[in-house]
Amino acid sequence: MMKIAMVLSALGAFTLLVCSPWPSAAEEVKLNGAASVVDRLIAPHKAAVEKVTGYTLLVVSSNAGKGLIDLVEGKCDASLASASVETVAQAAKAAGKEVDISKLQMTVVKNDEVVFIVHPSNPVTKLTWEQIRDIHTGKVTNWKDVGGKDASIVVFTDSLASATRGLIRQAVMGGQDYGPEAKALEAVKDVNDRVAVTENGIGGLGLGFVDPKAVRVIDTKKVERPLGFITIGPPSEKVKKVIEAFKSEAR
Repeated sequence: MMKIAMVLSALGAFTLLVCSPWPSAAEEVKLNGAASVVDRLIAPHKAAVEKVTGYTLLVVSSNAGKGLIDLVEGKCDASLASASVETVAQAAKAAGKEVDISKLQMTVVKNDEVVFIVHPSNPVTKLTWEQIRDIHTGKVTNWKDVGGKDASIVVFTDSLASATRGLIRQAVMGGQDYGPEAKALEAVKDVNDRVAVTENGIGGLGLGFVDPKAVRVIDTKKVERPLGFITIGPPSEKVKKVIEAFKSEAR
């Protein structure tokens, strides 16, 4: 009898194992794009949003233009944007991809600020937008022309596909092109790092990437920008849930 009971018990356990469904893997939401959004919004709240939504967030940090290209090519569920849809589309175009913006929708979660930095040894502490424009377009090439020492200005910018670069061009430079000597870097954080070791350098970047121990922020008018998500049409239910969770956490 004991052997029969043991066999029945084993069969029962086997039946339970076979009939019970395996725990399903968490659904994934893919977010690609602006490093500024990753740094200022995604990274600080990712764990909390995953816990609230039950989704696993797969995040690829690059720039807003590249993120938009990934979105239209079906590589992500939403792209991360650090400027308006129009500016991000221009950044994508600079990276070689023409994007139809008529069906794109941006959901803004919070606002951020773009600032201009110089080396701590630079005696210039304040610049007007007009002076910053002339520096970036190459019209002004020496610091002595804006109250500094007699030294050539070295302009650093984010990558060609960056919305930060595009925003500065649109908002501060009035749509004019960057001067031929402006140095486009691979990543926005590189602007901080290069200015930190270049006495005559200047660069624009998101406030979150500034290391105040290594560079100094120039006093000028505020340059604000949105941080958010771009989707093709309204966001899907999954993406909408993620966006709402980030809004809640960001508050």
